[in-house]
Amino acid sequence: MRRHERQELQDGDPVARSLAEFLARAGVRDRYRYYDLGAAEARLLRATPHPPASGHCARRRPVHGWSDPARDCPLEAERARRDLKAVCLASACAPKAAAHLDSFLTEGHTDLSGAVVFGCLLHLAGLREGARFWWQFAAGSGSPRTSAAAYCLFLDHSRRGEHHDARHWARELGRRGFRPGGRRDLREVRLCTQAAVLRYVDQLEDPDLGPVPLPRPGLSGVLTAFLPQQPAAVVAPVAARPAAGPLRHPALTAAARGSVVRGGTGEALAEARRALGVVRVLEQHPLGVRAGQLARESGLAEAQLGPLLAMLCEEEYAYRPGAGVYGRGPALDRLAAPGGHGLAGQLQRTLALARDSAGAAVYLSRYAGGEVHITQMAAGPATPPVREWVDFRDAAHASAVGKCLLTQLDHDRRADHVARHRPARLTAQTITDSRALFTALDAVAPGAPVFDLLEYSPGVVCSAVPIATGGAAGSLALSLPAAHAHRLRSATEALRRKAVPILLALLLTGAIPPDAPVAPAVEADSAPGRPEARPLRAPVTPETLRHLRLLFRTPLAEAATAAAHGPHLVSDTTTAAAYLFEAAPDGATPRLSLPRTFTSVTPGSLTRPTDPTGLVVLGT
Repeated sequence: MRRHERQELQDGDPVARSLAEFLARAGVRDRYRYYDLGAAEARLLRATPHPPASGHCARRRPVHGWSDPARDCPLEAERARRDLKAVCLASACAPKAAAHLDSFLTEGHTDLSGAVVFGCLLHLAGLREGARFWWQFAAGSGSPRTSAAAYCLFLDHSRRGEHHDARHWARELGRRGFRPGGRRDLREVRLCTQAAVLRYVDQLEDPDLGPVPLPRPGLSGVLTAFLPQQPAAVVAPVAARPAAGPLRHPALTAAARGSVVRGGTGEALAEARRALGVVRVLEQHPLGVRAGQLARESGLAEAQLGPLLAMLCEEEYAYRPGAGVYGRGPALDRLAAPGGHGLAGQLQRTLALARDSAGAAVYLSRYAGGEVHITQMAAGPATPPVREWVDFRDAAHASAVGKCLLTQLDHDRRADHVARHRPARLTAQTITDSRALFTALDAVAPGAPVFDLLEYSPGVVCSAVPIATGGAAGSLALSLPAAHAHRLRSATEALRRKAVPILLALLLTGAIPPDAPVAPAVEADSAPGRPEARPLRAPVTPETLRHLRLLFRTPLAEAATAAAHGPHLVSDTTTAAAYLFEAAPDGATPRLSLPRTFTSVTPGSLTRPTDPTGLVVLGT
């Protein structure tokens, strides 16, 4: 409040002033008091494009190249972004870049040239704050060898609109007599190359400086991925020889277009089947079995059996009643619950354990009806889920979940999905070209994780591993804030280990045949927005039949009394079928659970028929 207004308050009552009176006394501070308007007009006239010249004058036409700190200050943000990317590519592709990185590692992170190269790699991988830290470390020395770091800081501050800091580094570059030059490369950096850099970066939490990225041994081997691809040599055709035909026969091309990469046929499924063999041995010993006998009956060595038993106890498929003794756990009874609720509960428990071990939000998804569906997830206060600002069904080209599911589809189904959901640019890293997207998907090895490096959301990184569910495409994914991108590699390894108990649950419930490879299944068309309907009749698998025997053991005298005993099973030996009734609510009549109707049941496999009609009613 001004002095004369305070005086009015002391002499008497305050005088109400209108808004117009306040605006009449308002003014704008003259920030450009010494601005030379004539010089500005002269600069504009010099920058005006002239008509095209010819002859000798045409060769003097200026060519757009590097931004010069002595001339282009302030610099346009988009041009600064392009030049900064070109500087980082030139630094990573320099002949001595690998030697500088190795010296940076061996000399305790004190080599200035190695710090510049490491900062450029961090910038290309998306770790902007870490790159700025090492550029400031190198440029602060004042050495002429680190002029590239000062130039990167000039471009980085210009890109962020921090023109005051950009002018500081421009003056510093002028003092050193630096002028940019060399080849200016603006090619795109592949996502697999960015992920390769992140695998060799650790994050150190310094109490004074905060998070500081540090390189791991082997980072110099990633530099070859940044080198430009050499063009193929053109060989003149020889007249005596016929021209070369296609690289591949059209029949082989058509077969490749119809092939499907099955993510569940790798080591994870083999490990789950070994765990299934251990569970079958535990079911044969209701009172428990010692580890030595368990190893002999399952045919596994102690080195293989130990990790499996630890996983089974954690997932409650087994428990330890005593030292060296193991028995069947309560998870087997939960999976045998009618209605399929046991499988959902067991999978949710596994996802919660995966969330705690990986330290990230975890998602289970599948591809059904031509759409991406997130079926279950596990998150918490310390592991927040990703904000779905764009529907996952429309962002399969950008999210790790969607790309992992697309890798398990053949070419025609991928093309159909992309035709229905056109790739849109969500961030600066999003792939919008369908050909580039298909090339990136084909480069993923079967069973390998798929990464989302700031493609779906600018503040989130994700990874996903494939999981085959009875021939349908499925995935297990996680999401991390971009500030925790250094943990993406270790979290993905923890996530891959959790694929084994998920596949084991699917094996135990019969979703995947226990002793046969995963076969492709034809998905029925479903209405959009509705859950996929289960088949009304399905052949019973040996594993499902084993659980039915364990759950339904008590023969009931009359079918009418079955409702009082809860869920019950009706076996019709004349038609080789079994019908599962669920417990009806209080006051309601029993109803037939059609999705749990089993066919191809061998007569007498559940129990011997005691009724001449062939009907056997079993209760729990």
